[in-house]
Amino acid sequence: MRRVDPESTAAESMVHREKPVTGGDALIDLLARANHLLAERLYQQVRWHGISATEWRVLAALSARDGIAMNELAELVLFKQPTLTKAIDRMEHAQLVERRTPASDRRRTLVHLTERGRRAAAPLLQRAQRHAAAVERLLGEAKSRELKGALAALITRLGELPHEPRGAMARLPANDDAD
Repeated sequence: MRRVDPESTAAESMVHREKPVTGGDALIDLLARANHLLAERLYQQVRWHGISATEWRVLAALSARDGIAMNELAELVLFKQPTLTKAIDRMEHAQLVERRTPASDRRRTLVHLTERGRRAAAPLLQRAQRHAAAVERLLGEAKSRELKGALAALITRLGELPHEPRGAMARLPANDDAD
């Protein structure tokens, strides 16, 4: 087994594992595994700061754009509404975020970072940027750009699919421009 230099980043250390357990070579399996490995490395660092992975995703989204409606925030962080509501309740109690109702539309509730939330998010955002840069170095600039393009195209196409009723299998359209 190769030893990993303790000075290397968590993302760079991923390449030094002996044999990764893959679970299959289907695209969905590979995407799930890559997401797990990438996210877990970052979430370990986030948890070290006393922030849960759920809270981190909310902090990161609000750091990028403060004052987001709950339904839009749920979509951004990929949480169901009840999960987000519970997370916001906890985060509000910890004084990381606050809910505000705009005077122009009393039906909406917007979530904002507090000063404490901004202070908690700042070092984590820097770690996330370093993590992302390390992952891009692993792939190289060209492959990283290619992978991002392919994933963005996949996300767009999947978003265009009609929503199927529960239990029905969606038929994916053929990719006529595939090489």
